[in-house]
Amino acid sequence: MTERTPLPNGWADRAFRVGDAREAGVSRSRLRSGDLDRPFWGIRTPALPSPDEPGGQVGGITQLERLCTALLVRMPPDAFFTHGTAARLLRLPVPSRFARVRPVHVGVPAPAPAMDRRDVVGHSLRIDPDDLVDRGPLRLTSPARTWLDLAALLTLAELVAVGDHLLYWESPILTRGELADALARYPGRRGLARARAALPLLRTRSESPRESVLRVIIVLAGLPEPECNYRAFDPQGRFLGRGDLVYPEYKLFLEYQGDHHRTDRAQWRSDIRRVGRLEDNGWQVLQFTDDDLHDPAALVARIARRLRDRGWAP
Repeated sequence: MTERTPLPNGWADRAFRVGDAREAGVSRSRLRSGDLDRPFWGIRTPALPSPDEPGGQVGGITQLERLCTALLVRMPPDAFFTHGTAARLLRLPVPSRFARVRPVHVGVPAPAPAMDRRDVVGHSLRIDPDDLVDRGPLRLTSPARTWLDLAALLTLAELVAVGDHLLYWESPILTRGELADALARYPGRRGLARARAALPLLRTRSESPRESVLRVIIVLAGLPEPECNYRAFDPQGRFLGRGDLVYPEYKLFLEYQGDHHRTDRAQWRSDIRRVGRLEDNGWQVLQFTDDDLHDPAALVARIARRLRDRGWAP
């Protein structure tokens, strides 16, 4: 086998532009070698093993992070990552339709023209420098500004789920005041009405996006708001269980059951024991799956019927 011609010193472990390589004397055939990937037109990077699934990790770096790092060699100096790309780089719980790493969303400060390139969605945005953060070599919109930009792309319930994640009490990323400040500073943004509607619905103790979506469906339907992650005890003070959403006054648990509750044998057994303890002490447990979230009217009717049975008067 013919040994590959070495790349210029320092190029074998970073992204580079094809034009720069040609000027440095690298042949076209060398640029087509199997040890180089082509993440974007006119860019080469060292080839790495492909992750098992989109967005997976290789060496602790996600596929999206590698893609964005490669694009840096073609981005204007003041450009940054934004919208769904920024959300995923920040590890925000965006819906599965954002799972694809392409196209990459890139912003530039207005009035500069938006970046126009294949597999890139360009944005020319009015943005305060304080609303940009650095994650390693990548510059992107801050969590507050990203949440505001997502308001144009997500449903109200999905936006609340992201906001709940940002405010989660054990490890808050920001405060409700910072989100309100972002709303005030960018009055002309698309999705502003949705962001304003979402802000008062945010809570600090929701532990999963599906819990947040379920809670928003309940509240918008006019039912009483349940408490997030409530801990129930028997009259002797013995712990019975913790519920995703709970009506203590009516002794009613609402539980979102993800697939892991079905596929994890230990979790499945634990769930059965917990429900038994609660029912033995006069509680009722309503369980929901993802299918139920797609039929909000039936979901709400079911909860309302149980609440009325247990003394709630609308």
